[in-house]
Amino acid sequence: MSPQQIDQSNLVDRAMSAFRWVAALRFFGQLISWLSTIFVIRFLAPEDYGVIALAEVFRTFLVLFSNVGFSQGLMKVENLTNPIIRKTVGLLLSINVLLFLIQFTLAPYAAEFYDNKDLEYVLRVLSFTYLLIPWSAVPSSLVARNLEHKKTSKITFFTDVLASCLSLLLAYLGYGYWALVSAIVFTAVFNCFWFNRLIDYPRLPLFNFRSMDGLFKFGAFVALSEVLFVAYNRVDVVVAGKFFDIAQIGLYGVAIQLATMLMAKSVPLFNVVAFPAFARMNALSGSSNDYLVTTLRFASTFIFPVFFGVAMVGHELIVLVLGEKWSEIYVLFAILVISVPLRIIAYIISPAMLAAGGARVNMVNAFLTLLFLTAALFALMPLGLNGVALAWSLASVCIFALTLVRGGRLLAVPMRDFLAAFLPGLCVSALMCAALHAADLAMPWIEGAWGLYKIPLGMLLYAALFWCLFRARSREVIHVLKRLTGRGADSEGMAST
Repeated sequence: MSPQQIDQSNLVDRAMSAFRWVAALRFFGQLISWLSTIFVIRFLAPEDYGVIALAEVFRTFLVLFSNVGFSQGLMKVENLTNPIIRKTVGLLLSINVLLFLIQFTLAPYAAEFYDNKDLEYVLRVLSFTYLLIPWSAVPSSLVARNLEHKKTSKITFFTDVLASCLSLLLAYLGYGYWALVSAIVFTAVFNCFWFNRLIDYPRLPLFNFRSMDGLFKFGAFVALSEVLFVAYNRVDVVVAGKFFDIAQIGLYGVAIQLATMLMAKSVPLFNVVAFPAFARMNALSGSSNDYLVTTLRFASTFIFPVFFGVAMVGHELIVLVLGEKWSEIYVLFAILVISVPLRIIAYIISPAMLAAGGARVNMVNAFLTLLFLTAALFALMPLGLNGVALAWSLASVCIFALTLVRGGRLLAVPMRDFLAAFLPGLCVSALMCAALHAADLAMPWIEGAWGLYKIPLGMLLYAALFWCLFRARSREVIHVLKRLTGRGADSEGMAST
């Protein structure tokens, strides 16, 4: 085995080890976070979630400019020096002070636009979090650059747990939407404090930005991609917020939060490991395609049955967990959740494209999806909130198709490899749903919580069908699971044919 192959094998092992740590701590942290979210939803009213949904549109959009891809750029710099780090801190500080002033100043105008005075107070409180971003984004990127995700995972774990407990306590005490605002502020402060305790780096900003051309170019494309990414993920709330009342926006906000909860928590878990690993693999061998395709095969085996299955038991779960007052979001939830696997696949491919220098391709994909979603929203608006949800799901199909076609061209991955990676999981999941629907029709008297029998039945059906129809893929999934749990580290490389 050549030194290059040894280096790449070691890098895969480090990425797998990092993923084990990230996955384990994120799982327990997110389990607590999900339970907290469920109880918080029970304590709060739709109007509370409506205010937060509108505030998050502005905050999430501006937060992307707060980083503009420069911290990710630190991961790609081969010779990283203290002046480069200090210049990055200085650049991020300049940007975030400006963003603080923008959000603080525009808060009353946003509140007037949506005719909601509470929105002004929320936006102004959240604007102070921008001032902490330079001293959390830079150290977290330096840790990720070294694939030291064990340390990052510990911080994320405690952040999730403590923020969840805080929001739950305040919601129980009757503080309404301030429970959610407090959790956001706490997360920003806690991350900033502990990342600066975790790693020693030059913290003083330097405002001389010479010799930063490469970082500027990379950061600009990453920033534009992320801005457009958030735009097409939030434009539904922006548009709907003008045409529906605050309670309806709250219902839609909870539906989309539940539908994307697993994606929102799991995709960052993957990406925090994937981008540094893909970047290093490309530097070593010029390609990370085998690792990517195997990751897609493994992920699609699970994400399709999970989200399709949740759609089949959505009504029972919502009534059981959230209560009867939220039962009307079931149709919204089902429309949204059925398309989430397509977004996840696109988001898994995206870091590989970024590591291969495809920031511009990602940016164009996001822009085209934004145009498509905006047109779909106005076309389907007569259908009410269901039309908004349908437009969002169609946008998932759009970003999925663009990523496969344009990403495959960039990475030189044949379309048949992509299709072979995810079609088995998709097809078997569709068969599972058909069987569960037939069971519903055959036993219409089973209602309420008893309808959750479809969860174990669906799991058994999917496992049996997948094993019978795709025996080789099943063995590969078992092999990857062993490596993820550390029991197959001495096995052959992750990628298989």
